[in-house]
Amino acid sequence: MMSNLSERLFPEILMQISVNSQSGTLVLCRNPTEKKIYFDKGSVVFADGNVPQDNFGELLINIGKLSPNQLADASKKVSADKPLTKVLVDMGLFSATEIREFLELQVQEIICPLFDWNSGEFEFKNGGAPLDKDLTLRISTPNLVLEGIRRIRNFEIIHKGLRGLESLVCLAPRYETKVVDLLLKPDEAFILSRIESTSSLSEILQVSPLGLELTQKALYAFICTGIIEFVTDSNKSCSPPPAGVYRANRSPEVGPRRPSSETLEGKEKEEEDFEAVRADILKMLENSKRLNYYDLLKVPSNASPDEIKKAYYGLAKKYHPDHYHQASATDLKNDLDTIFSTLSKAYDTLKVPATRGSYDARILKLEEAQTHSPEKPASSSSHASPAGVAQQKLAELNYRQGRGHFDQQDYWSASQAFRQSVRLEPENARYRYWLATCLSKNPKWRREAEEHFLKAIELEQLNAGFYVGLGLLYKEVGMLNRAESQLRQALQISPGDKAALEAIETLAKSKGTGKKSLKTLKNFFQKK
Repeated sequence: MMSNLSERLFPEILMQISVNSQSGTLVLCRNPTEKKIYFDKGSVVFADGNVPQDNFGELLINIGKLSPNQLADASKKVSADKPLTKVLVDMGLFSATEIREFLELQVQEIICPLFDWNSGEFEFKNGGAPLDKDLTLRISTPNLVLEGIRRIRNFEIIHKGLRGLESLVCLAPRYETKVVDLLLKPDEAFILSRIESTSSLSEILQVSPLGLELTQKALYAFICTGIIEFVTDSNKSCSPPPAGVYRANRSPEVGPRRPSSETLEGKEKEEEDFEAVRADILKMLENSKRLNYYDLLKVPSNASPDEIKKAYYGLAKKYHPDHYHQASATDLKNDLDTIFSTLSKAYDTLKVPATRGSYDARILKLEEAQTHSPEKPASSSSHASPAGVAQQKLAELNYRQGRGHFDQQDYWSASQAFRQSVRLEPENARYRYWLATCLSKNPKWRREAEEHFLKAIELEQLNAGFYVGLGLLYKEVGMLNRAESQLRQALQISPGDKAALEAIETLAKSKGTGKKSLKTLKNFFQKK
């Protein structure tokens, strides 16, 4: 398998290896750069290259996880039997789990620049790769392709992959099985929801509120990962969209047993109690088939991860099959298993920001399908256009995903989600505030954080929390007078604001210990 990248696009090469479950090494060269990607049964297990940035230690420095001095100390202890990864664990700098996560990031950072290559040579060498078992990973190739296409800057590749905007596409057979394993972002899932039958790419672009570049990248990613396919003479019968709603099958009622005469009153009371339990179980069974995950767990759609966790554990305890040992409950065992399984699936989906975002987008699709159903007339009181409503909902989906990432302290992913919300709804002060709060976590982003805090305050001038956020940012960089001014403004709006009061107290202590020089105080925000 030898060829040139001018003849075959890199994402399509990766997907061919994945679909065919091949094992071996893909070597790519474009002087002076050479990179190798190792596969096992179609999954990426490792990658390396001769570019300095591909070095594991340099990656850790670049992402702020390791200092140059720490890397120098660790490098002295590296030997043939003890690679850098093991040295870092032995030094107590990282756990084995963290090292594995960093290695996955390294592989991603080595491979993603290759998606912009449209020249160079490649060769696939069959056979197992001679790798250290401790370094072997198993990364989903389709998800790697999805992330790589998101990062493409050379739009010539996207245009070539799409074969022209008049190309016809449709959902691929059994596409649902592929979507389940993909970590789609809400905006990508939204674009997928627009593909309901055979459509031209230009038609999809016209109904997408997400912009030309983002939509085209998503469509090319769907084509590469096999979710959609080009319409040809051989596949004109494409997969229909999934049914939006299905009817719950209620289990048959079981009549009460007749109690013996000697314990009539006690048995009647016991059966009355159990019949109430039975009715509750059957109602929950119906709900598990009918309701979305938020309604099933009885939490709002903007619930925090802690709220979702608390709701799940409460319901899982109540409906756990092991809690019902009565002889009269044996016929409900399958129902309880179904309920418990659905509750667990709901929790597993909503606790992870990526899968929650994809699920939210599917809910949006169902809501829109019901809104545009011919059996449900459109409300005459609503003045918002369908595109405008969709844009608002999509902004909210990104906001929810951002909050999930933020709660998990994944500030990079959170900032990307909040940026999408701000892009879609730039006049929403709440989105501005959360983007600013997220950006303030990184010293390199603080100038931009200040701009978003100020914009949030401009949009909503009586929100004390916005002033507190800006005040804490100024305090963090040592601009104490500005910090005090913002915090006192917050207290004028809300005199009992606990966060503002605590910040004022710590600020007074900071001022009492001495003052920094004016140059130091302003170096974060001075204009170049």
